[in-house]
Amino acid sequence: MTREYSLHMARLSGQSNRFDEMMEYMRQVVKFPGVELNSEERILFNHVCENLIDSCRKPLEYMTEHLISDNNEYIINNLSFICSDIIKLIDDFGLPNSSSVENMVNYYQMMGDCFKCLAEIQPEQKYYAVDVEGAYRSYLKAYNAAKNLHGADPTRIAVALKFSTFYYTVLKTPWNALAMAKAEYVMAAEMIEELPESLYREATTQLRSLHDKICVWEQEDRERQVDLQLRLNQVASRTIVSPCLRRGSLTII
Repeated sequence: MTREYSLHMARLSGQSNRFDEMMEYMRQVVKFPGVELNSEERILFNHVCENLIDSCRKPLEYMTEHLISDNNEYIINNLSFICSDIIKLIDDFGLPNSSSVENMVNYYQMMGDCFKCLAEIQPEQKYYAVDVEGAYRSYLKAYNAAKNLHGADPTRIAVALKFSTFYYTVLKTPWNALAMAKAEYVMAAEMIEELPESLYREATTQLRSLHDKICVWEQEDRERQVDLQLRLNQVASRTIVSPCLRRGSLTII
């Protein structure tokens, strides 16, 4: 089976929404020695990974929301297998075959997404901390590699969006999320006019998404500050009776 045949069949499978078949063909493309993915092939790889994950995650979210427990364990196990399989494929073949910044960023970001998904679907399991650390290390490697790209490159903005969201939603450190998102937003906004037309539109879309996140997080931060101040005011307004006063109020016979 040639690489070109695998690519052709992967495209056909994707057009028919046969993502299990598409993954098997893209697996052969990724494993092909000495050849890196180009831009179109990265899109195909991301497309099949995201759709396989969503095919399990969306039903699981629906069932959780509506308190449906039937087949939950089956779906979780299937989703765990998909994410672990993607991580192994990238770790064993994708990264060793890659030297370009774009491929390394893309692979590390996808690994981060998979580890994050594993942590989210089974937060009570003993591997939760391992999955969270795996996501953090993967996103960090993607973010550091993306620093070699142009300051307004859409791939760099997308990584900053993913990593800052991970800080906010999983690590629960909104200050880190806002600091990273704001720094990348300011840089990208200043440099976006330098981009070629082929990247400008996608960068604008990613920058708008990053801006929207910053606005939401800042609003939530203001609400937290208001709530904290109200709580402090309530504590300060309470009348606390000193134990000494209570003792002094006793009549000694």
